[in-house]
Amino acid sequence: MDANIKIVGLGEGGTKAINKMMTALVGKNFSAEFIAIGSDENILLTSAARKNIFLNRDPATVYKNISEALRGAKIIFIVAGLGSGAARISVPIILSCAKNFGALTVALVCKPSILENSLRKVNADFTEKNLRGKVDTLFVVPAEKFFMFKLNQPQVSLHELFDAADDFFCQGVKIFLDVISSDSAPKIFGEAALGFAQATNPLDAIKIAASFPTLDENEFKSAQKIFLRLESGTPLSLSSIDAAKNFFKAQIPSDAEFFLQEKIIPSHMEKIFAAIICTRK
Repeated sequence: MDANIKIVGLGEGGTKAINKMMTALVGKNFSAEFIAIGSDENILLTSAARKNIFLNRDPATVYKNISEALRGAKIIFIVAGLGSGAARISVPIILSCAKNFGALTVALVCKPSILENSLRKVNADFTEKNLRGKVDTLFVVPAEKFFMFKLNQPQVSLHELFDAADDFFCQGVKIFLDVISSDSAPKIFGEAALGFAQATNPLDAIKIAASFPTLDENEFKSAQKIFLRLESGTPLSLSSIDAAKNFFKAQIPSDAEFFLQEKIIPSHMEKIFAAIICTRK
């Protein structure tokens, strides 16, 4: 039986990201299937995915291979650097297949750094336009945001920058799957932003997650929906829940919807993990 959750890594960045997800067992509880798509055979040789699709020069063959790989999907995650040629070629095909299959689409993508060349920026503009308004949920993160993860280092290489992006997208896919795993979970649609953190009490974890480099106060000011997931070793007190709600009510529009999801994970012990997904109007 085909897995109904497909996580697709595009190009070198996407391939590295899904390799990290597989090592971290992301999607294991959902029987997620990983697919790597690229135009460089050497990069695909590094893929840990069971399905690897090479973008050769025959468009009909490429479309057929991608369509067959995605068949049966209910949710398709697209993970990529927007500047890659692989993303430019395959995103329109993936979206066409998703529409045919009636699959929900979630894209977690990174804009090129100012250190990258002009061709990658042209590719990124083209691919981003193809994604906007066509995927159900879109997380777009400028590469410069990932410099914030390396503040204590005097110099940051592109490799280190992309490694931080891989970590973020790995966690992002996991969080998204966790949030939507509940039967009562609301749908997450639109342009979105994500933050997460760990602390010893709920409010501290929430505040740190809210100040995550990929979130800022403007995200909350224009929020349409806020999804808060709290993971703890023991049940949280009602006062902690109220404090969480009040924290967000003070920052988001009065008509914005707020959803809280609590999960007990005994291995967390005294640690509290907070994840925030914010969708914008």
